[in-house]
Amino acid sequence: MGFLIVALSFGFVALLLFLLTIYIYLRIAIAVGTGTDLPRWIYMIGSSLRGRFSSVQFDYVTDSTALKEATLFILNFILANIVVFGAVYYRTHHFSKALYMCLKAEFAIVVAVLILSHVIKLIIVLSHRSNKPMYFYASSNAVVAGMFFACFAFMLFLSLTGFPSEPIEVQLDNTNVIIGETKASELLSEGFTFYEKNADSEIVNERNDHFYYGKLLEIFRDGKSYGFVSVTPTGKDSDSLKNCVITYYRIMADSEQLSEVTFNHTDLTHLTIHDFRTKDIKDIFSLNPVDSEETKNDTLFILTMQNAEYVLWKRYKIEVDFNEDGSAYRYGARAQHEQWE
Repeated sequence: MGFLIVALSFGFVALLLFLLTIYIYLRIAIAVGTGTDLPRWIYMIGSSLRGRFSSVQFDYVTDSTALKEATLFILNFILANIVVFGAVYYRTHHFSKALYMCLKAEFAIVVAVLILSHVIKLIIVLSHRSNKPMYFYASSNAVVAGMFFACFAFMLFLSLTGFPSEPIEVQLDNTNVIIGETKASELLSEGFTFYEKNADSEIVNERNDHFYYGKLLEIFRDGKSYGFVSVTPTGKDSDSLKNCVITYYRIMADSEQLSEVTFNHTDLTHLTIHDFRTKDIKDIFSLNPVDSEETKNDTLFILTMQNAEYVLWKRYKIEVDFNEDGSAYRYGARAQHEQWE
């Protein structure tokens, strides 16, 4: 819980700084339109952002040129985001991935725009021939400072929380199970039973494992075993079986019901160790996650989706084990989240 509070704190700070930036920009626009001055604290914010060895003295002046500089910075920032998003989307044709990469790059984008703004300012200073004084505006630089620190806080927030991933779906004889979301009651209504348990059986989550939450139970339908599931109480340490969420599923490769089980509609019986050694696991299961990592050993293959800490968004894994002779041994899918640990 403490880690979640820290992560959300960065997000809250980023939001406040972004709103502050908008407020400062509006105050500059109002000041220019009405001929009034800005509060001193805005100038002080603008003076706070400067290079480590910079000797520039910012001027506490607000005029139409200061408004133009602030507007140009914001427009360049928006344009840079559009370019980055468009470039990633053109390459991946994946909206969520393009959005995630763009958000992940916000701090780099604001630094690039800041450098561009300084270059433009330098060109203007060097080409200045008028007797009209030139200012280094603390007012417009306050907008830059607000956006800079907002993007920095947002970068920290995103690095801690990651980006939500699409869940793993397992089909059990045409019954769809969304790992981390589907409740045991839905399986019960489809005619499945849980070994030595009924709908009202108490399930206790001991919270002593990072991988198996609640109780691992074998499931049956029409007297046939369809593998094992972890049933997990949500929001409490114990609950009735019917209210528990399916957080893990596995089936042995030698199960007679394997042909009736699919992962994301992918037939498991046709998969070989050669497939996992030569192809991306996400392609094998027709998945296109925003953020993923693949682990490939001699006989163990794991696809992890949502690689940041799972304090806000769930992490999903597909795990496939093979025997030493290359024959399939076990298939598994799990969801992980701090709420269950």
